[in-house]
Amino acid sequence: MLAWALLLLAVPSRPAAEGRPLFYWGARPALLAADPTEPSGSEARNTEVHAAFDRGDLVLRWTFDRPVREALALADGTPVSGRLRAVLYIDADDNPRTGFRGGPDDLTTGSELRLEVGAVTLGEDPEEKRAAESLLVATLVSLSTDGRRRLVWRVDDQGEPGRLSRHDEWVELRLPTELAQARPGSRLILVDGGRPVSGRLR
Repeated sequence: MLAWALLLLAVPSRPAAEGRPLFYWGARPALLAADPTEPSGSEARNTEVHAAFDRGDLVLRWTFDRPVREALALADGTPVSGRLRAVLYIDADDNPRTGFRGGPDDLTTGSELRLEVGAVTLGEDPEEKRAAESLLVATLVSLSTDGRRRLVWRVDDQGEPGRLSRHDEWVELRLPTELAQARPGSRLILVDGGRPVSGRLR
């Protein structure tokens, strides 16, 4: 029993690693600003979204109300999930008659895709000498008219740091444009607890 305890101590939790910026945003204004809501306690709140087309990708940057590392780990560095999440709907053709049908007052009506970014915690594995850690994961699903989902694409920041990266208060994603089906004029809809907001890609 003592040997097992010592082995667990030898495999400490790994703090959330900072990634590198994936795009130079300069003074580019945000495409979407989240509807103000009450402070969310330990949960990171998405405050705005930037978007740009670059080299065959739709590049997205989510800004949160605190450093991402604080949302992915407790004060002692223990990885935790469920405290960081952001959801975007993509209406590629800006046509309410195609894609998801949520009703005339639902901003997500017409969306063909749903993109979610969140944290997944992996437990430690003493046999593999792998520490517990939090992965940042982006998942893209297609939507049927009744809201059923089909996985299109999934990426995490450890497997593809050039596609998904976390640093300071930001999470950045390079989503291949052909998967996003997006073009200038396509609508993005941010759903983040408060009132959904939408904007058109430029």
